Amino acid sequence: MLQRNIDRIAALEVGAEVYIENNLLDGMERSEVTGLGRILEERGIFCTIHAPYMDLSPGGFDNKVRAETREKLKRTAEFAHILNAGALVCHPGYDKWRFNGHQDLWLEGSVETWTEVIRVADEKIPVILENVFEEEPSTLLALFGVFKEKNLWFCFDTGHFNLFSTVPLDGWLIPLATRLRHFHLHDNHGKSDEHLPVGKGLFPFRELRLFLKRAPQALFVAEAAREADALETIRRAKEFLA
Repeated sequence: MLQRNIDRIAALEVGAEVYIENNLLDGMERSEVTGLGRILEERGIFCTIHAPYMDLSPGGFDNKVRAETREKLKRTAEFAHILNAGALVCHPGYDKWRFNGHQDLWLEGSVETWTEVIRVADEKIPVILENVFEEEPSTLLALFGVFKEKNLWFCFDTGHFNLFSTVPLDGWLIPLATRLRHFHLHDNHGKSDEHLPVGKGLFPFRELRLFLKRAPQALFVAEAAREADALETIRRAKEFLA
């Protein structure tokens, strides 16, 4: 999809967050990734990488599942280097239902996983974890507390907040302000992850604007679920950030 739309992306003067899904990752050769990196460089397109997440569990209880997760994330980090990516965005994998509230179990496995992923990413590629099913930021705060001096950061996902958070916006953005490096901008009506353009759902974007000055280094990604919505999604995100 990226290669098919490379001219459109260049004309829009935007970067691209490249999602490498599980099965695609397994079949990709380094030469293929190198070729894509060359195309992006020639066209002047900055990129970030979104790691695979389906069926994966960075802090999972099952040793084999966690090991497979680590290997996929580490391979993605290697590809991020080849693409000269500005960030590697990952799902932390915690939700209270699957872990039955055992945050300590999730944290123990997570520390093992992210230690290895950060090592492969090294100082060049920031590893960035986004809120997904988390209702409040305690698990992420605990994880960042372990990696205080490491290249591990936070992505605030507006749509996921709108679906799952039980605390207000400042309950996320104030405690995590020093780790905030990335935003996923999309909207919904609080029922499903619709990935609507900014302002087409119920997320409080006007309130979010007040926090943007706290994250001067942040990157902003307009996430569209459908290719047909991409242009409006980009346009509305640019208007919001203007």
